[in-house]
Amino acid sequence: MQNLRKSKSRAPKATMADVASRAGVSAATVARVIYKNGYVKKDTREAVEAAVAETGYSPNKMARGLRTSRSFTLGMVVSESRLNAFHPAIAHVVQIEALRNGYTVLTLNNHADPAMETAGVRSFLDHHVDAIIFCSAIDPANVRLVASSGIPTVQVERPIADIGGVVTVDAEQGMRDAVDHLQGLGHRIFAYIGGEVDTSRVEAPKYLGIEVVRERLFRESLARHAITIDEAYILSAPYYDDGRPPRQPGHTLMRRLLALNPRPTAVVCGSDLLAASALQAISEAGLSVPHDISIIGYDDSVAEILTPALSSIAQPIEEMGKKAVTLALQSIDDPTLGDQTMSTSTSLVVRESTAKPPTPKI
Repeated sequence: MQNLRKSKSRAPKATMADVASRAGVSAATVARVIYKNGYVKKDTREAVEAAVAETGYSPNKMARGLRTSRSFTLGMVVSESRLNAFHPAIAHVVQIEALRNGYTVLTLNNHADPAMETAGVRSFLDHHVDAIIFCSAIDPANVRLVASSGIPTVQVERPIADIGGVVTVDAEQGMRDAVDHLQGLGHRIFAYIGGEVDTSRVEAPKYLGIEVVRERLFRESLARHAITIDEAYILSAPYYDDGRPPRQPGHTLMRRLLALNPRPTAVVCGSDLLAASALQAISEAGLSVPHDISIIGYDDSVAEILTPALSSIAQPIEEMGKKAVTLALQSIDDPTLGDQTMSTSTSLVVRESTAKPPTPKI
């Protein structure tokens, strides 16, 4: 009877060792292939994948977590994803890259509310996430809360806490290319529309704020061409306007620029969001882009779907998301690495919103 029971029992589940034996490699090589962690030669990878299919092996994430004291889960904090397409675009890349490395991602929209962010971060810690990526944090205290719990942090584009991993963006090349492009078309009357954010909590000096940096680079790029403009042509306002009816600040600021004499023929905006609402103001004024005014956005998050398609200073969204995951996983694997920074660069994408300036009326 005992032998009968054994003969009818379920076949033992295939193990990583079974796969390694079938493929003729080590278990460590099998793990690298399955979890896409480290380089494996093409023929070796194919042999392992074939062995996985033949044996029916399925990784047990729970058992893997118990062995390594990991949850194989990342937390992802995004800011105002309802209003700004840049943040969910980063989150999308993070999710895909994490999955490629055997991780899942829990996502929180902080709605630009420090209290909501705190509650979300505490929830992530309760779920024992292995690292948290911020794009971007509202309160540096929440980044430090994570770090004090021994969990790695990564801040993307807008670091506000002087701790943890950071993925930075160098805006200089993109801004220089934008001004060079407009100057090359013949523009001489420039304007700038920038955003403002609350920097009262930021641990880094205000001059490091990305809005301040973008405006400074715009001024410096004009100076390279010996072009000077009055301060009335450089405007900024908070990104989100809660007035009724709701108007994005790009709309309000563009209307102020249109009232100037002379009217600017080229406008650079600190985000695609600002540029989109500036386009509305130009259209409402009975003017057209690019025949009357050329306009360039920043971040290239929604530029392609605007009318006309927007020239934009592109941030490398895919590269930024991948580097954020890389920093997180490196810190998980080796907590002794300390704070690390990875940098990315901007570039100009020229579309339909820029052209030669209009011929002056005689």
